[in-house]
Amino acid sequence: MNKNIVLLVILCVSLFNVSSQELMNISGESISLEEFTSTLMKNNQDKEITKEYLDDYINLFVDYKLKVIHAKELGLDKEEAFINELEVYRKQLAKPYLQAKEFKEELISEAYERMRFDVNVSHILFRTDENSLPKDTLLKYNLAMEARSKIEKGELSFEEAVKEYSEEDYNNGNLGYFTAFDMVYSFETAAYNTEIGSISNIVKTKYGYHLLKINDKRPSVGQVKVSHIMFRFSQGATNTQINAIKPKIDEVYNKLKEGEDFATLADRYSEDRSTAVKGGEIPWFGINKMAKEFEEASFSLENIGDFTQPFKTDFGWHIVILNDKKVLGNFENTREEIKRKISKGSRSLLSELALLKKIKSEYNFKEHIFLESRKNNIKESIDLEKLNNAQLKSEDIKKSVWDNLELFRLDGVVYNQKNFKDFIINYQQVGLNFDLIYDRFVDFTCLEYEESKLEEKYPEYKILLNEFRDGILLFELTNKLVWKKAMEDTIGLQNFFNENSEDYWWEQRVEANIYTCANSKVLSRLKRVLSRKNVDDSTNDILELINKNDPLNLQLNNDKYSKGDNKFVDQVKWEKGTYVVKTNEDAVVLVEILNVLDKESKKLSETKGKVIADYQNHLEKIWISELKSKYSISINKDVLYSIIK
Repeated sequence: MNKNIVLLVILCVSLFNVSSQELMNISGESISLEEFTSTLMKNNQDKEITKEYLDDYINLFVDYKLKVIHAKELGLDKEEAFINELEVYRKQLAKPYLQAKEFKEELISEAYERMRFDVNVSHILFRTDENSLPKDTLLKYNLAMEARSKIEKGELSFEEAVKEYSEEDYNNGNLGYFTAFDMVYSFETAAYNTEIGSISNIVKTKYGYHLLKINDKRPSVGQVKVSHIMFRFSQGATNTQINAIKPKIDEVYNKLKEGEDFATLADRYSEDRSTAVKGGEIPWFGINKMAKEFEEASFSLENIGDFTQPFKTDFGWHIVILNDKKVLGNFENTREEIKRKISKGSRSLLSELALLKKIKSEYNFKEHIFLESRKNNIKESIDLEKLNNAQLKSEDIKKSVWDNLELFRLDGVVYNQKNFKDFIINYQQVGLNFDLIYDRFVDFTCLEYEESKLEEKYPEYKILLNEFRDGILLFELTNKLVWKKAMEDTIGLQNFFNENSEDYWWEQRVEANIYTCANSKVLSRLKRVLSRKNVDDSTNDILELINKNDPLNLQLNNDKYSKGDNKFVDQVKWEKGTYVVKTNEDAVVLVEILNVLDKESKKLSETKGKVIADYQNHLEKIWISELKSKYSISINKDVLYSIIK
């Protein structure tokens, strides 16, 4: 095994044992070996760790910590801009820790198992919405119970119940085949947990209540890549109009049967121009992504190169050819895709619910025995109409002597009516009813409290957050004392340049014209023009003359060049004269050396970027020197060298 890999493993294990060891102390501020080791491992994974290397690295680390301590002493960590920027980073860092990881693993495994199969489902919908009144949702629930009872007793077939009860009877309630992630999670779960031919229990989704009938379950058909040729007809077209287009698609179909190339015909005839230019090709897709007729035709093709007969969708006439097929990948290859889908879909809410349950248990969440009456007190103190329209302001909520009354406790901390009122003002949403706002208040409080505990619970999170905190402070102060100062301090910059002018020299250079000729004929003409050139003739005159008929005949660059600045100049003698350089293309380059310039000192304007960089380094060295004089520094070398084990 690689020596450095072994060392990193040792370092990782050692982290759990070194957290209390002080590596250094800067004017009373203790810095642990753990913090130093974390930085060392992150920035130097490929280096061999020796005493000499550690001595060099600890010096850089000391400089870094001195700057951060100085920034805190100046109060930069109390400024609003810093606090806001750190909060953004903190939220990003906290995300991975605010997950029920074990539960998420269960969701990933469950999703993959479901993706192995497609289910065909019909449903009856009893529509409600998230803000329906309890009496309205109860009415729909009772209707669902009534329909299910009639189906079970044989008084109605499922199809008859669809017609009598469903508020969405498209295709007699048949949704066709679908797989994991195609439907909301509760609907999907009922579909996969109910036997073929059976009726599910009542399922609640954001759309309302559902009854499901499972028509079929089959192994996943995977995905296909197809190309198509299409002749459009407008929505609402009559049968006469639709049939009038049919001969066109039939003619193309006959050409395909005679062996003509599908891609060529698609490019020539297809009215789906977005795909026609690519030979009719459509990206990979699985079930439930295309019109039902298009999907069925595409998945019916067995062999690559097979094509369908003309068929009709709501959008036009099509012919489809199969380009490729692929089955569902194995679990490991599909894992990351599943994780992405979970994070974007309704399953992410389940993961959050599991986390909230864990938080409430861990911190002994307990609502007050008089919670409902106290919620009613708050409800009576606000304008519910304004709340429903998200227009409530703080002055619209009446203050009360009961504002300090407890609503719930979390880890012994009391959250009262005033806390809830403040939340209402800051997090109101249009159409969100009072009880849902309270539930969100509880969830928000639990998650916020867990966030506040992350530094205590997870040492690696604390280290990362400190690195971000120190990094922002370091940037702000270095920008103020070094980078920005070097850019704006023109007098200081000029003085620094004057004191160090011997460091800024031009080596030998040439002044040259580089003519790029479109071809050898242009080169010949250029040579003739240059041989007859008068002192008063400018390069612009030459360009205008040769480019009179074609502006791309000749291109010109004039400059002063050092070695390495230009590959053509580097290939010729540095003596006055003209030199021809062949290129790998049709173009030919003529280099005209005008003057050879001896070594000379640079002006500030000619090397300002380099001088600014050097001046910044100079300012930083002065700053570090001042900090080392100001703060006392002690380093425990025995602790430092202990990581070389």
